[in-house]
Amino acid sequence: GTSAAPAARAETQVVTSGGYVDGAMFRALVDDAQDVVEVNLDGAILQALAKSKSDDHAAGDTKDLFGKLKSIHAVIGTVKGPAEAALALVQKTDQKLVAAGWQRVTRITDATTAVSVLTHTVADRVDGLVALIFDSKDKELVFANLAGEIDVTQLGEIGERLNVPGLDQVPGAR
Repeated sequence: GTSAAPAARAETQVVTSGGYVDGAMFRALVDDAQDVVEVNLDGAILQALAKSKSDDHAAGDTKDLFGKLKSIHAVIGTVKGPAEAALALVQKTDQKLVAAGWQRVTRITDATTAVSVLTHTVADRVDGLVALIFDSKDKELVFANLAGEIDVTQLGEIGERLNVPGLDQVPGAR
């Protein structure tokens, strides 16, 4: 489309729908001149992944991992602006999600690191997960969002398969 709407300070608004969280504001912070990992997997691709047989894993295993997920989005990279701005965005996003009814399952903050993992539940089932990790020393930012029915015990495996760090920070993940 040709409608290039100006990104007028929209970064404080967190767009969510069920367990989905839009990570565009984090993507905007990342320096493209440095290494960037971006994962954008939606319904059709996830279903294809769920059906695919990889050599090193049993087919049932992959189906279980990805079969019930609706989307996986992740951005991992080095922040180009000041570290404080990225840290503020991580904290603001964390607070906005909590205000919107997400549960904070992990929160680690020390002098240089902020880790926040939040889940969204519907009727006792986890249907969304967000991992926010920022290291102000090396300015590395991780945003990951999984939407759909999530088996928390398999998060570490999903993170490993997609090279998304931080998913194993969730209690119960392995």
